[in-house]
Amino acid sequence: MCYFHAISGSPSTLSRNSFLLQWLEQRLAPYDIGLRSTHAIELQPFKSGASDRLTDLINTVRDAQAILLITPVPSEDWAGCMKTLLQFLPAGALQYRPLLLIGTGGNIDELPNLERSLDRELTRLNGRLALSSIHIGPKNWVFSTSRSPWLTAGTELRLHRALNQLHSLALEPVTVS
Repeated sequence: MCYFHAISGSPSTLSRNSFLLQWLEQRLAPYDIGLRSTHAIELQPFKSGASDRLTDLINTVRDAQAILLITPVPSEDWAGCMKTLLQFLPAGALQYRPLLLIGTGGNIDELPNLERSLDRELTRLNGRLALSSIHIGPKNWVFSTSRSPWLTAGTELRLHRALNQLHSLALEPVTVS
C-alpha cells in the first residue's frame, strides 16, 4: 500500500494537529493511500527510543509518495521542533517527493515567515513545496463541548483540493536529470 508521511512539528502529540492528522487519514483512504505520521517532539534526544524512531522516520520518508509538514507558525515559536527534526534527516532525503506545508495556529500573515524559516533545511533535503502552503488558524476550527474539534467546511474544501493535487503529483513519473 502506498502512503503519505505527515510530520507534525507541534510541541505536543495532544494538539489540534492530532485531529488534523485523523482528518487527513480519513480523506486519503478513498485513494487507497495510508497516512503515517511522526511527531517531532518524539525525536528529541532525551526521549527513550528516539534513535530507533529516527531510523524509522528516515525509512518511511524514503518510501513515502508525498510528505506533509504540519507545524505551528513562527509566532507561536514552535517551528523550531520541525527545523530540528529536519536537521536529523540525511541530505537529499526529500528528493522527488512532493511536499505540502500546513502552518497551524497564529495568523495567516505569518505563513511566509514559516516558509522562510524552513527553507534552508528543505533546500538541503532537496525538498520542494509542490503546492501553495496552507494556513489553518484558530478560526478554521469549530469547537463544541460535546465532541472533538472539527474543521470548517471551507477549510475542509481547501485541504481536500490540496490532497487531490498532491495525490496527482505523487503519481507523476519522476524524471532524473
